[in-house]
Amino acid sequence: MNLEDNELLVIGTSGHSAKYFFERLAKENYQKKIKCLLRSHSQIDHLKCYDLDLEFIYVDFDDIDSLKTSMIGVKTLLNIVGIKLSKRIVRAGTEVGVNWFVCVHTTGRYSKFESKSAKYIEIEDTLLKEFSNLTILRPTMIYGSSRDRNMYKLVQYIHKHKFFPVFGNGNNLMNPVHAQDLGNAYYDVLQNRNTTFGNQYNLSGKYEITYISILEETASALRKKVFFIHLPIWFCLVAVYLINLVLGSRFPISIEQVLRMKEDKVFSWEDAYSDFGFSPMSFKDGIRIEVDEFIK
Repeated sequence: MNLEDNELLVIGTSGHSAKYFFERLAKENYQKKIKCLLRSHSQIDHLKCYDLDLEFIYVDFDDIDSLKTSMIGVKTLLNIVGIKLSKRIVRAGTEVGVNWFVCVHTTGRYSKFESKSAKYIEIEDTLLKEFSNLTILRPTMIYGSSRDRNMYKLVQYIHKHKFFPVFGNGNNLMNPVHAQDLGNAYYDVLQNRNTTFGNQYNLSGKYEITYISILEETASALRKKVFFIHLPIWFCLVAVYLINLVLGSRFPISIEQVLRMKEDKVFSWEDAYSDFGFSPMSFKDGIRIEVDEFIK
């Protein structure tokens, strides 16, 4: 099926990975109009450079009638805004005839920590019971540019400091995915409806990598000599517990966050490769792209 066979609506156009999706559309010379649903405060300046026919519609996502009206005539919907709005979006779209929903969620549903995973599981399982026309994409930790919420802060910190504290041995495995790979995945999923319709895919980086290796690769890309100070988990737990007693919610680190540093976050992208050719870059290559932007 060709992507241009159905009218497309995108929710979450101001997001990090959305930029790369629109870049891919422009590269493929996509001609049809695309509806873009936005909150009133959303930034869209970065989308104006593409030679695409974009219709921007500002909506209040709490106003279901307004949401449904904006979806009239749409057959395919790409939700990049996040899992928390998925039930509302899918139910509203179904009432006005949307026949395929591609929702970008998170591998956070697989976390062994219930406070992180329980809500995600409830949302997804409810949707999967009610709807068969739902394709779910679950990226791991997303990185890739100054617009990410994860690695860019790490890049900034390592650039400024010679010492970096590490909770535990740093051997927990991770599989971060570059936002450019996600943007390409959105396009390829939509372009291959015959194989992706109704399926679920984990989207991760090319190779699994330890947390300490992530730190080392980042320092190497920055050409910085950094000393990593390993702190025993038990010490970190006691310290965080005591600081939280004093500062409460003002302290940005919780005990659960420390414990999650021991949790492996590795997921296979084999199904995505098989069904729509997903082939992500390695973290080594991806972090160099991000560092190049940072240095400029």
